[in-house]
Amino acid sequence: MAQFVDQGAEDSLSSNQERYADETKNHRAPKKTLAILGSILLIICLFLISQLFLIALLPIPLTFLILRRGKMQWVIGLLLLVGTGVILTRPEVNPLFYALVILGYLSVVLAELFERGWSSERIIFGACAASAILLFFFLGMYCLRVSVDLDAMLHREMEQSMAKVIEFYEQGGVEGEQMELLKKSSSQITENLIKVFPAILIVVLISVVLVNYLLLRRWLQSLEFPVEDRRPFWQLVVPDWLVWLFIVSGTAWYFLKVPLPSRIGLNFLVVVSYVYLIQGVAIISYFFHKGKIPAFFRYLGLAIVFFIPGSYIFLTLGGLFDNWIDFRKLRVKSQQQPSA
Repeated sequence: MAQFVDQGAEDSLSSNQERYADETKNHRAPKKTLAILGSILLIICLFLISQLFLIALLPIPLTFLILRRGKMQWVIGLLLLVGTGVILTRPEVNPLFYALVILGYLSVVLAELFERGWSSERIIFGACAASAILLFFFLGMYCLRVSVDLDAMLHREMEQSMAKVIEFYEQGGVEGEQMELLKKSSSQITENLIKVFPAILIVVLISVVLVNYLLLRRWLQSLEFPVEDRRPFWQLVVPDWLVWLFIVSGTAWYFLKVPLPSRIGLNFLVVVSYVYLIQGVAIISYFFHKGKIPAFFRYLGLAIVFFIPGSYIFLTLGGLFDNWIDFRKLRVKSQQQPSA
């Protein structure tokens, strides 16, 4: 009897796998005309409008083309290999070229994780981790091959940027004590920004991955592509273990007086705080959703919140304390599901 049950379970599992494979095959290129036109439109925007934001959206059409498993998949792979070869042999190329290669690899990772059916949190974490490893590998190789002092180069660039900021405020009519305070604190601001430069890179990378993932998932759903995790953004949950990294990094930064461990702790603290800031935004989005506020007013409300002084701190603290308070009651539901 047990053998018949096992055989029936295996047949059911294999039939489900075959059915999902058929669905994936049938939806591999749905509404091809709309999808191709959308890809062409995005690529045209990338070339016609020289904005970093649009360049950062490059993984959306690339990931879609890879998921279709057509000839473009091999073309993209070949271009990435050529781009990597150029970087390895000529590391002094334009930084934009580095960004394009990293975004190309990000597209490959996103496509792979989408096909594996991972959850939103795992896809975002996996894509960020893979892209960060590649980013710091390229950065380290550049410093070694070009023999450049990264801190000195950053100090020089930051000083030039601060000089432009001061000039901008002077032209805007800022003067007196405020201007003197800005000039006196400019060197301290420069030093602090240099200390957290690795964290700034990762924060930018997380933002790029998050925006690309959310927009790409919505696009794939509109094209009837089989997407496993269809939860909205407001259901995004940060893993509980991340709070220990927050505590350890904060302790290392505040209590350790050794420069290197303190700097490493500060960078981890900035990155983890940004992750909790994202969860804080998800919590605000949850209350907007619960109140059935129209989409336009939701985005307007979020924009207003970000313009309020100190809102970033409250959002970060809200995301952090959600580990214990559970504002959205999502952890309670996830614990009740296995027992149901």
